[in-house]
Amino acid sequence: MAVGRLRLLIADPRLLAGTKQLARLLCCLLSLTGGLVSLPPAALAQTPTLWEEEQQRFRVGLKIFPACLGAVESLEDRLTSDGSLQVLVVYEGSDAAARQAVTSLNGIGRVRGLTLNAKALSVTALDEDREAEVSAIFVASVGLGSRHLRAWSERYQVLVFSPFDGEVEAGAVAGLYVADRILPYINLTQAQRARIRFKPFFLQVARQHD
Repeated sequence: MAVGRLRLLIADPRLLAGTKQLARLLCCLLSLTGGLVSLPPAALAQTPTLWEEEQQRFRVGLKIFPACLGAVESLEDRLTSDGSLQVLVVYEGSDAAARQAVTSLNGIGRVRGLTLNAKALSVTALDEDREAEVSAIFVASVGLGSRHLRAWSERYQVLVFSPFDGEVEAGAVAGLYVADRILPYINLTQAQRARIRFKPFFLQVARQHD
């Protein structure tokens, strides 16, 4: 079933009461009815490297990713040397989707009051740079596989988010759960390996992979 036809779970407002900033981030989930998200025009452009349903997941993922990042405990400890949350948008092959993601994420500006700085980086470049400064990774290409997804989260001890089908099961820390509703999807086992802890009220909203 296409993402654009799915309904969104309306979360109990009491679950969003942790901090005002994070509550606002989680409220982004309430704007996804019909699969339409409020993104800059560049992020809504068709991406030739993605099929239609993958494009829908990509767009929704850009909306949910800041909420997942904002739900990480001790987020301030993940700032890079320039004092920002450095999000690497990783791609393989064409960088078209990655460039759209960078535009969208940089348009957000801040997460929990911390400056968000996104940049695109190829899979090869990230694999070769063992000392890359990174606060989180957003995956912009389909089918990177468990070897990359697991290795990145464990090597850099960061949130690796992929919006594409099957990639949370393959080793991404977070992504999308799509059935009769759209929710953040968390791989708790991989989160533990990456030493990531999420705020409890976020975990009550998210779907958890066993």
